[in-house]
Amino acid sequence: MKAKITLLFLVFSYFLIGFSNAWAAKTEFDEYIIGPGDVLEIIVWKEPDFSRDITVRPDGRITLPLIDDVMAAGKTPMQLKEEIQKKLEEYIDLPVVTVIVKGINSKFYYMIGEIKKPGVYPLSKPTTILQALSIAGGFTEWANKSKIKVLRFEKDKRKILIFNYEKAVKGKEINDFYLLPDDIILIP
Repeated sequence: MKAKITLLFLVFSYFLIGFSNAWAAKTEFDEYIIGPGDVLEIIVWKEPDFSRDITVRPDGRITLPLIDDVMAAGKTPMQLKEEIQKKLEEYIDLPVVTVIVKGINSKFYYMIGEIKKPGVYPLSKPTTILQALSIAGGFTEWANKSKIKVLRFEKDKRKILIFNYEKAVKGKEINDFYLLPDDIILIP
């Protein structure tokens, strides 16, 4: 009986730790950061001449009538809205601006190696390593499923995360983490 209670406690603890880690990782997606190639809808209330769909240029800027170039990349939609409103105050009384991200075209991850569909994949929503492997069609015959590497660049430093698919599917070790933009998944 004591062994069953201990086992139940361990399973429950493992679940809570895994759940809290997944939730913590997911918070990285709370605020979307605009990037080059993203499609934005800029709406200026009661000012149709200023409202438009616009693609963020490779240099990260957008161009709007009267206020010219505005840096959009690296900002949240709310930050961009505030900047546009401030610049429009020179021309419009109390401008009300809305910024909507209509197309996410700046966030990608890469799959290379012994995977059925290697290539570049959009990261338009939170995606885990297991989901990415599934999207890419699974492994080739010779894939080493226990030594999958994710190369991640954070602040000019390269970080290597190891994922063991074999242990994950057996339930021995589930280290299913969320991918970040520009992650490279290498399947040896």
